[in-house]
Amino acid sequence: MEQHCDTGALALGALGEALEADADAHLRACGRCQHELARMAATVSVARSTLGESELHRPPAHVWQNVHRQVGFGDALRSDPLGTPVSNRKPPIEAPPVASDATVAPAPVASIRDARERRGLRRFVAPLTAAAAAAALIAGVTLGWQALTPRDTGTIVASASLDALPAWQGAAGSAEIIEHTNGERVVRIALDAPPVSGAVQEVWLLTPEVDGLISLGLLGDARGEFVIPAEVDLDRYSVVDISAEPLDGDPSHSGDSIVRGALES
Repeated sequence: MEQHCDTGALALGALGEALEADADAHLRACGRCQHELARMAATVSVARSTLGESELHRPPAHVWQNVHRQVGFGDALRSDPLGTPVSNRKPPIEAPPVASDATVAPAPVASIRDARERRGLRRFVAPLTAAAAAAALIAGVTLGWQALTPRDTGTIVASASLDALPAWQGAAGSAEIIEHTNGERVVRIALDAPPVSGAVQEVWLLTPEVDGLISLGLLGDARGEFVIPAEVDLDRYSVVDISAEPLDGDPSHSGDSIVRGALES
């Protein structure tokens, strides 16, 4: 497939810049590129006659340097085309004559500089936009799948009503044993009791004879969930107990139980 002159190179040629050797040789033999150059040269002529040479805005040199780097121009186009006064620049390349029966559509007056900057910007924005769209798609699919996946709330396999011991009249609570599909068991605690100064509330599993006990952790609020170790036999440790534990560093049960109740399936 024949490789035609780059549109940007033709635009700069219409502004009076020299083309690279390969592009110049192609232009001399290609009617299509000659026709395109003629259209661009006509646009430049109209723009200059309308605005006047003294009104053309010259951006800082770094603008062209960024455009040159992003678009990938060769060394022949390294110098800033707007870096010298317009009056000192060589005249535009003479456009080849166009056949009298050819119809040249009028081209809109546009900033070549802006067009080149937009082209360089598209090289950066296009892959970034594609990556963002892909990330959004993945996130959407993930969230959609999570929304469609039923939440494992577990199954209540046992419960207990926790009654106050004599020293804690008015206190009450409840306990539920929840089993999840992965086999994990938790005890869900709710306690209604006055706070105790200088003490914390600890959740235990006891045997009915109180000859064995397992600490599940501290209850920091009125409600909480505690994981039951897989090796714990709830047929043996079938009593839930919540105690008031003084901050004395002793990990054993204080003997001051607030509420207690037996689990029932």
